[in-house]
Amino acid sequence: MILRKRSLATALVLAVAASGAIVAPSFAAVNPAKTVTIWVGVADATKDQQTPIIKEWAKSQGLTINVVYNKGRADFIKAVPEGKGPDLMVGAHDWTGQLVSSGTVAPIVVGSLNTKFSKTMKSGFTVGGKLYGMPIYTENIALVYNKSKAKDPKGMTWEQLLASPRGVTLPFTRGGTGNDPYHMSPIATSFGISMFTRNSSGWTTTVGYTGSAADRYAAWLATNGPKFVDGGWDQMVCNIQNGGYAITGPWIMGSLKSKSSTKLILADGTKQDCTGAAMTADEIGVTTIPSAGGKVARQFSGQYGYWQSVKVAGAKNAVNVGKVLRFVGSADFQGEFANIKGAERIPANADALAKLDDKQLAAFGAAGQNAYPMPSYPFMDSVWSKIGAAEKALVEGKVASSDISGYMDKAMKALQSTIDAD
Repeated sequence: MILRKRSLATALVLAVAASGAIVAPSFAAVNPAKTVTIWVGVADATKDQQTPIIKEWAKSQGLTINVVYNKGRADFIKAVPEGKGPDLMVGAHDWTGQLVSSGTVAPIVVGSLNTKFSKTMKSGFTVGGKLYGMPIYTENIALVYNKSKAKDPKGMTWEQLLASPRGVTLPFTRGGTGNDPYHMSPIATSFGISMFTRNSSGWTTTVGYTGSAADRYAAWLATNGPKFVDGGWDQMVCNIQNGGYAITGPWIMGSLKSKSSTKLILADGTKQDCTGAAMTADEIGVTTIPSAGGKVARQFSGQYGYWQSVKVAGAKNAVNVGKVLRFVGSADFQGEFANIKGAERIPANADALAKLDDKQLAAFGAAGQNAYPMPSYPFMDSVWSKIGAAEKALVEGKVASSDISGYMDKAMKALQSTIDAD
């Protein structure tokens, strides 16, 4: 190795002597300062619509973007302490808690972009008052219906929606093992409760589905649960196509635009064949979710963004990693990314959102203005499971009427003990 270095130095001296000019070798192709590595969770590169935009921009900056696919949170947490891994990792905001607690990501500075993201948007990537992720897009649920077959739900109450000819589909299947506090959250919050209590910094670790408001929510679920139409995915799609309502997100758009065939389980338990015709984009209605308990209905928003590895600090490419991070936060990137046909993404950047082409997607964005970012604690799997099990038992009539008052409190105390012991 020493001989090779010496030979290169000798060659340079000879070149200078022969030409009279100072000649420096080009290391552009392998220059680590000009290369930024990004890990992306998708397994198929053809499904990645982000990095082609980044790579095109990077060319104008003289940068090389190295993308590694099929890498997730666990891979990142394992690699970074070993001095490996990417400069930037992209994923859902609820990874943030575990990434921060593992010591693998560093706080970021967004500079002038700070005003382009709402406080609730940034709170999804904030831990201990520090911002760790650059938001790029968000998604949230809303009330979805068929404009050509269902009454405009604006101004309708939950009682009216449930009593409508095709009713409202549940976000999970009766009798199955699944449960879904995510889709039930706007109903719960309309009773003045939230999954965790909140303060000026965002979420606390104190479970919030407690007290008299939780009792009212439990009573509502026990009374109205039997009125819902069974809500497996196929049933939800077909029922919307035929004039029903459902709480769902932009990910349903593609399915609504294709014909469907399934069986519905109606509120009285009977089964009914259901075939649904493909809907046009203009037929898909998206609006705010009504309040069941009299308070503001706040659904969860799922946010996606980029985190910076702790290994970047002091690295040769640190400045260029920062440039890439600021680019993905820009209206230029987010606008182009969101306006890809069929992308179904709501830009996090306010300037990009204002220029969104997709009317339905813009309606989801408008319906999610009161949304809370999903909590991103490491113990969330247990939280989703235990809250979901309690809600599901109430909806399916498995809780005796004499036990409904205090039922959520009891379940949440057990959950709180699990969290506190974690």
